[in-house]
Amino acid sequence: MRSINRFIGNLFKFSAAIICAILAASTFAAPPTGVLDDTHAAVRAVMAVQSEVTPDLMRQPEILGTAVGVDTAGTPVLTIYVDRDAPNARDVIRNLPREFRGVGVRVQLTDKFRAMSVSHTAKQTPPIQLGTSGGWAYDLANGFCCGGTLGALVKIGSTQYILSNYHVFESDIVSGGNNRTAQTGDPIIQPGLIDVSCNKNLAQTVGTLVKKSSLPGSNVDCAIAAVVPGMVRTDGAILEIGTISNTTVSAFINQAVKKSGRTTGLTHSSVSGLNATISVDYDNECKGSTALTKTFTGQIVIANPGSKFLNMGDSGSLMVEDVVTNPHAVGLLFAGSSTDAIANPIGQVLAFLGATMVSGGPNRSDFNGDGKADILWQNSSTGQRVIWLMNGTTHQSTVNLGTVPTTWSIVGSSDFNGDAKADILWQNNSTGQRVIWLMNGTAHTSTVSLGTVPTSWSIAGSGDFNGDGKADILWQNSATGQRLIWIMNGTVHTSNVSLGTVSTSWSIRNY
Repeated sequence: MRSINRFIGNLFKFSAAIICAILAASTFAAPPTGVLDDTHAAVRAVMAVQSEVTPDLMRQPEILGTAVGVDTAGTPVLTIYVDRDAPNARDVIRNLPREFRGVGVRVQLTDKFRAMSVSHTAKQTPPIQLGTSGGWAYDLANGFCCGGTLGALVKIGSTQYILSNYHVFESDIVSGGNNRTAQTGDPIIQPGLIDVSCNKNLAQTVGTLVKKSSLPGSNVDCAIAAVVPGMVRTDGAILEIGTISNTTVSAFINQAVKKSGRTTGLTHSSVSGLNATISVDYDNECKGSTALTKTFTGQIVIANPGSKFLNMGDSGSLMVEDVVTNPHAVGLLFAGSSTDAIANPIGQVLAFLGATMVSGGPNRSDFNGDGKADILWQNSSTGQRVIWLMNGTTHQSTVNLGTVPTTWSIVGSSDFNGDAKADILWQNNSTGQRVIWLMNGTAHTSTVSLGTVPTSWSIAGSGDFNGDGKADILWQNSATGQRLIWIMNGTVHTSNVSLGTVSTSWSIRNY
């Protein structure tokens, strides 16, 4: 304890009168207004003090990290994370000052932060959605096997990659265990070994590792795997979240966030700290014993009471804004305790990889799931329907869909059931009937009736309006000029959104 007392003494080289004045001012000052991100003056003031005191604080083994947080009044303060399992934790807390340089101190008792690679565990039918169990195919050592979360889809140039953590994909934080070092080209599987009884033959290969070696040298815990064609949805849809934006946002205090992960599924929380300096323990391969402790800086802290937001196996999950439609990525989750979770700012991750986020629904005319548009033809005289399968602008092959009565016309080709392959939307111009042909590539697998709608209403197109990875239907009324969207959950019509009325001289074309 002498080292702590000596440290505190060195920081307070001004009079008691000044300390009291600062304490009074900080106690009764009104909380700041505006978004508390890392550009806010009040947050920057705490960050300045944090950078000064954190190196000495982190020399104490009982102190796990610091971050910019807020007190109960919403005022930015310096949060100090103390290991609650340390024998002298209470002494450490008792000797911490109430403030540093006029900045208030909030103590957070927590257990050690650990990289969390240990439902979203089932083997999915390709192309898979992300936010699911996965990992390195050789993550087996010391009698244990592991797994984490396949987090999101990114791209470098035009090539798509699965994003997760280094300790999920490359695993060999330290040597030992299975005596095998991860190599570029190694299979990345779904589900992870832990969910297939440690037998990689029961899983499926969805990617191949591209070795970047972010740890232990860098300030991010990330890795990528090149997508095996046809194995991952090309729109980057995440289980229970859907598609996301291709742009990102910075975290701010009290920001509502969510994630979809292997263990806890879809969970919601809020950002509790910025610019965190945090020590994280990494296991010796899968064994569970600590082999490496690394200190990260500039991290995001998220409230994680009782490990309900992030738990073992959720590492690699993408954290996004808690909004319904096309949320922006905020951070890549990689570690946590039973009180707090830690994320790399997504901007740092993408900069390290030289990557961008993938967003948006699959091409609405992509029948074979290769990410490239195909062409759907109908013959108005004979009723014949065919698909041209395209490789870019090259016609590769033709698939005959047979003949349909000419009273039926195709009014859309979009992905209604979220399998990353286009389905076909039909309307009967005589009766007002509407149906969806669910397609598995170019094979018609089933027909779903949407009922009958007055013939004054016509379908103007289809597309994913709410960002859930499934197509919705756009309608227009030729008599009244009304426009509305049917929000669909697969083939189920769940709600209507009115777009108002537009002059009947206007019509929607080529949607």
